[in-house]
Amino acid sequence: MELKAGKLVVGEVKEIHANSIEVYLLEHNIKGFLNVSNIPGLWIRNLKKSFRKGQLIVCKILKIDTIVELTLKGISKHEKERVLKEYRMERKAVRMFEKVCREFKIDEALVSKVIANLKKEYGSLFNALKKLRDGEDLGLGKEFKNVIERFKLEKMYEFKGILELHSYEGNGIDAIKESLKELKEANASYIGGSKFLVKLKTENPKKGRKKLEEEAERVISKIKKLKGFGEFKILQ
Repeated sequence: MELKAGKLVVGEVKEIHANSIEVYLLEHNIKGFLNVSNIPGLWIRNLKKSFRKGQLIVCKILKIDTIVELTLKGISKHEKERVLKEYRMERKAVRMFEKVCREFKIDEALVSKVIANLKKEYGSLFNALKKLRDGEDLGLGKEFKNVIERFKLEKMYEFKGILELHSYEGNGIDAIKESLKELKEANASYIGGSKFLVKLKTENPKKGRKKLEEEAERVISKIKKLKGFGEFKILQ
């Protein structure tokens, strides 16, 4: 995956100094540096009170020179949530793919090479596996025949529900948009009359319904805090 200025990346806090933080960029296997001047809120003086080792943060690449300079400025809450969600989905896809490959005793070095190639070709392993499930030929070698069959047979279950949100405040539309950001794994599309169709796809049919209800409940809880109200009905 290409590293360039302006790109949003997920990093793990490694070291916290008086005026900077060392951040390990997890998807790029490289260290970056976050200066205190690039952290919103210049009142921050003791970085150890605001950050902790091992914490995951979303940064923006500011400059790539002899070091990779990072910033936390200019990143919206929605962008942070989206990038973290994509990162977690990708991690899950990698773990799943590696697990299946181990079951069929495929060489680890070959697996790592294939994962890197698929990420380069499709943007992420998650996207590649989705294409595989849809029947697309990814051009994998014969060593992966059993792996391919396993993923093709793996079924995805989709759960749907109708989420109705209301707000009578002057900024009602903004309140609804802000509330919908509480959806982490589900997606919502507007269908009219203050109603949204909410969908969640999962490989686990036993937990899918409960997960969708939990996602909707977070949205309703948020809209209530913003002086609105909501209702959710799952579709059978």
